[in-house]
Parts: sequence; C-alpha cells; structure tokens
Amino acid sequence: MSFMKSSNVLTALLLVVFMVAACGSPEQADYDTTPEMSAHDAFFANLQDLCGETFTGQSTYPDNEDHALVGTVLVTNVSECNDQFVRIELLRNGGDYWHGAWVVERREEGLHLFHDHLGEVRTMEELVANGDSHGYGGFASDAGSAIQQFFHADDVTADMLPEASTNVWMMELDLENDRFIYYLERHEAPRFRAELFRLTEEV
Repeated sequence: MSFMKSSNVLTALLLVVFMVAACGSPEQADYDTTPEMSAHDAFFANLQDLCGETFTGQSTYPDNEDHALVGTVLVTNVSECNDQFVRIELLRNGGDYWHGAWVVERREEGLHLFHDHLGEVRTMEELVANGDSHGYGGFASDAGSAIQQFFHADDVTADMLPEASTNVWMMELDLENDRFIYYLERHEAPRFRAELFRLTEEV
C-alpha cells in the first residue's frame, strides 16, 4: 500500500473516532439531557414516601387557650397518595374532627395546598350554614426545596377570606428527625405553628 493510500485510510479512521467521541454513547447522551427534578416535584415525592405514616404532636404557637388547635393533641395521617395529590388528615384530642385535611396537589399552575373541611360527615350545605370556610389555600413559590415549601394564598382564598390574602403556609419535612412542621403566617407575622413526630412501632 502506498504512503498516500495509507494516509487516506488513517485520516478516515481518525474521522470516525472523532465523530464517535463527539456523539458519546447513547447512555451518556440520555444522561446528559435528562432534566433534574424540580424542588416542587422532589417535595411531592418526599410526601408520597410518607404515605400511610402517622405523626403526632402539638401546636407551639400561639399561646392562646381559645384557639381550637392549642392545648390539645394533634394527629396527622398521610392517608391517600397518587400521582396527582397527597392527602394528610388532621385530627385533635385523639380523634375529634376539626380541620379535615391538608391536600397537596399537582396542578397545571403548580404545586398547590388545599384545605379540605368536609370530612366524612359534613356537607357543603352544612359548612355554609355554619359559616365555615372550605377550600382555601395557595400555590408554592420558587423559594422552597425538596423538604420545605411555602404556599402563598391564591385568588380563591383572597375572595373567600380577604383577611387571609397575605397568608403564607409552610410545610417542612425534617426527614432525619422524623418531624413534620406546619406553619402559617399572615401579614408577615406568625399566626400558627405545629410540630409533629412520626409514630414508630415498638419492637
């Protein structure tokens, strides 16, 4: 083989090697183009992992005996989970219904917190007759993380409860310490905070 032919073959081989290196393996290409999970999705996934778990504790703010959730045992149970929502039941006094549930939903507009006051026995007509609110909540901002989210009051809440238009609800999952924190502020001031710990089976 002449030097010219050898040079052409070597050039062609180098070109093929360069093209393969530039493209990378299919697995590497797929890995590089896979988007990272958003903070909203990561938080939702962490909530889903708690499905079936029960947390118990009490309020740590305010110090107000007239508040329905102060000075009483609070129990939450992550009762229902699917790809669209996670429902967290809230009971007080070891079983008395009060709040109903916190529902964290994946909506087209973003991650949303919904307060469900219906429970198992009350109807919307009963809620209206008793002057109770139902369905208030808000959308998570971009300030959260995989273990903490801030939900700012939405337009529905502002129309329903004008005084709550500045509400910001915070949920925090302290996974290392099996702790769940629910916090509410209004007008940038604390309004309510509860701290609950996961119940574990005794061996």
